[in-house]
Amino acid sequence: VLKHRARHLDAFARQGVKLTLTAYFVSAAVRALQAMPEANGTFHADSLEIHADCNIGVGTALGSEGLIVPVIHRAQTLDLAGIARRLGELVTAAREGHLAPEAVRGGTFTISNHGVSGSLLAAPIVINQPQVAIMGIGKVERRVVADEMDGEEVLRVRSKCYLTLTIDHRALDGYQANSFLSVVVNTLENWPLD
Repeated sequence: VLKHRARHLDAFARQGVKLTLTAYFVSAAVRALQAMPEANGTFHADSLEIHADCNIGVGTALGSEGLIVPVIHRAQTLDLAGIARRLGELVTAAREGHLAPEAVRGGTFTISNHGVSGSLLAAPIVINQPQVAIMGIGKVERRVVADEMDGEEVLRVRSKCYLTLTIDHRALDGYQANSFLSVVVNTLENWPLD
């Protein structure tokens, strides 16, 4: 993702689109929600409603005014540029106090990117009810990790971050949560460079 972003940052900027890491996480979450649809649900007293549309709320800090969660509706229909563009529009409107009421309604899944403030890990994060899951993203930082290269263990410096998934156990179990996060991680680690 970092290589892709570095390669395409200027091209997106020329189109008036700010290519943030959050856009990649939204895109990866869409793929995971499609693979694990139970995470894209609404819990009712007598049933779990699974949504076809991935309406992803993104927690947005408003400084001393608190937090608001604008929603990227039908994110599954958007490519990375579309997600980045819509995310930028929503965040700008939220911070300028011009966010329309419908922009905070209808979310089916939420992302909290607490890493933008420097936090490495935040768990559990409160689920935006009646949704059944929320993903937390920690700060991306360079870390020394043990890798295998040509059959030998080597120490390498890699960009890493912690992801958390807080779930409603009435809708999801640990296996489903781990499967969801595996899709997110695999999507991010294997992002095509073109």
